[in-house]
This record gives sequence, C-alpha cells and structure tokens, in this order.
Amino acid sequence: MGRQASLAVVVTVLLATSGCIGLGVLADDAESPPSVDVAQRYDSLDALEATRVTTVDSGNATNVTRSLVRVDLSGDRHRRYERVLSPASRAGDVAVLDASGMVLYDADENTVTHAPRTAGFGENWSAYLQRVVSAARDGGDVAEPSDGVSPLPVVPTTGSGPSIPEDAIEGFEVEYLGTRTVDGRTAHGFELTAVSEATLTIDQTLWLDSQYYYPLQTSHRFDYGNRTIETRTRLENVTFDPDLPSGAFDFDVPENATVTETNASTQSFNSANALAERVNFTVPEPEAPAGYEFEEARYVGGNVTQASLQYVTADGEQLTVTKTTAGPDARGFASGENVTVAGRTGQYVTTPRAAFVSWSCGDTHYAVVATDLDKETLLAVADSAGCE
Repeated sequence: MGRQASLAVVVTVLLATSGCIGLGVLADDAESPPSVDVAQRYDSLDALEATRVTTVDSGNATNVTRSLVRVDLSGDRHRRYERVLSPASRAGDVAVLDASGMVLYDADENTVTHAPRTAGFGENWSAYLQRVVSAARDGGDVAEPSDGVSPLPVVPTTGSGPSIPEDAIEGFEVEYLGTRTVDGRTAHGFELTAVSEATLTIDQTLWLDSQYYYPLQTSHRFDYGNRTIETRTRLENVTFDPDLPSGAFDFDVPENATVTETNASTQSFNSANALAERVNFTVPEPEAPAGYEFEEARYVGGNVTQASLQYVTADGEQLTVTKTTAGPDARGFASGENVTVAGRTGQYVTTPRAAFVSWSCGDTHYAVVATDLDKETLLAVADSAGCE
C-alpha cells in the first residue's frame, strides 16, 4: 500500500479509542447508570493486550482491519504498540507510540516514519469517561469540557490547518443503554447523540467494561451533507494487566528500510508582534468581535510552517485564526458551503462544537475556527484576516 495511505490509516487507528468485542444479549437488571468512581476504576488498569477489529464503512466500500494491540497505561505518558494482522495488503504494518514519539512502519514499502508525540495524546481519557457516565446518570445533561481531553475524533479543517475541537460531550445528549455481555465480560453502554444543528455531526456509542470502564466496543457515525461514514471497533481475546515481555512495546527498524522524519516544533508568544518578529511572512491582523481578547500566538515550524492567533471570551469561547505557508495540500471539505472570503472562494462548515471557514491565496492557506460565532460574524473575521 502507498506510504501516505498507510500513514493516514495507522494514525486514524491510533486516535481511535481501542476496539471491542462481539456483543451478547442485553441484561434485564441494569436500567440505571452505574454510580461508581469511573476514573478510579480506569486508572487502576496498568496494561492490556487484545486483537482489535476495526470496520470502516464509507458507503462505497467496507474495510476490516485486524490488529494486535498492546496498551501501557501505567505511566504519565501512555505507550501503545499495534501490528496489523490482516488484510494481507497491510499485514506487518506497525505503529508504536512512546514518550519519544511515534514510529509508523509500512511493511509493503519497507518505509518508516518518525513523528513527534502530540501533547496530551491519550491522557485524561478516564476524566472524559467519568463525565460521560455522570451525564447519563444525571438525566442526559451535557457536561462541560475539561482541559487536555480529546475523546471524540478531531475533525480536520485542512491538510495543514488547525482542527475543529470535538473535545467534549458538549453539544451531545448521553443516554444509558443498559448492560450487555461482551465476549464474556459485562459492559455498560452509552450513546452520545449530537443535538445541535450542524453540517457535520459525530454520534458515538461506547460499551465500557464494568470492572475497568475501558472501551470494549465503540462506534462512530460521521454525517456530513449527504455522506455518512461509520467506524466500528471491538476487542477480541482481551487480557487486562497481562504479563507482557520486556520488549512488548519495542520495534526494531529493518536495516534496509527508508526512514522519514516528520519534524514539527511549536513556540508560543504573548503578542502578535512577537510572533511577527519570529516568522519570515506577514502575520494576519484580524478584527476580533467585541468580547474577545487576545490570549496567545503560536508558531509551528518544520515540515509545516504555520502561524496562529487565539482569542477567548470571559466565558471561555475560542476564536483561532491560522495562516499556513508550508505543509500538506490544504483542500478543506470539498462539499462544504461555498462562501467568499477576501475575494476568494472558501468553504464554510459547522459541527456541534464549532464553526469553521477556510480559504487559499495561492499556496498560502487560511482558516478561522470559532466555538460561538454565527456565520456572518465568522466570515467578517475571515475577511479582516484577508490574503497577504
């Protein structure tokens, strides 16, 4: 398989919540959500090993991938090892995540990609699951997000642009589904349904192990316009706290493999002027709406060259303006709503958590993401950022 395609597939798998197991029958005696300390139960788990089965149904095709998965939850920075078992076209592909970063191996092309570890990857998952269970127990009330948690899939705005945050169950109703036997283990079910009007929605269902509250089975449904993508994962032959060998999370790179380094460094600045002095291109000067105050400027250098400005309100609503001058092709959502920004055609998209507009000026790509701005105001901010 091609290296870029393999990279995308493996990263998607890594960002998923771990798979699950075949469903049994519904129990008759579990009508109320559990009242246990979910975070404590989850945090008491040190490691697991399982076979994960991932099914992706894009409407036009259905792809099933089986992988050996090992997860180490014992330290401050979680570790993960994954090796594809099938299909044959991807068998032997490996993904390893540890404190130093990520290693992706394409067995078919014999290529290795090294990538830096994303801050917060996989951490605070227990806090998110605690909020899901609490929301179901409290009558489906929507919980507020907490720092550092990114449970739902991040929706990419452009290939090299910022991301629309789907980092909480804000905008989702939570319903308790009762219990099921999942490959011999009792699991509690929870359904998260988007309640806001949006052009892109992500509904998900979680089946959590009744002892550790680790996801045994998950499903996500992405609806965007007239397109629907469903992903389902399940764990088979799962062993909690297994006796793993010392090298269970190691991968020896073949001597004749082609190695690629994905470099990215991030710097933060307390003013837009300080950012402008760091970069060799002009920094946007957007007109933030009333109530929004400048919070931080960031510069990303390496394979991607990007500058961003972030504004916040007293209530914590966010507005981010990003300019990318180097990086992957940024084409945005092909089926987004066409809008005009600074005389260019852009794409406007809404999700339950945010609204977003992107546009390009030659090889330079722009994006504006806001958690609480209407379309007219968002486009006005984008126009003020312009094309420079």
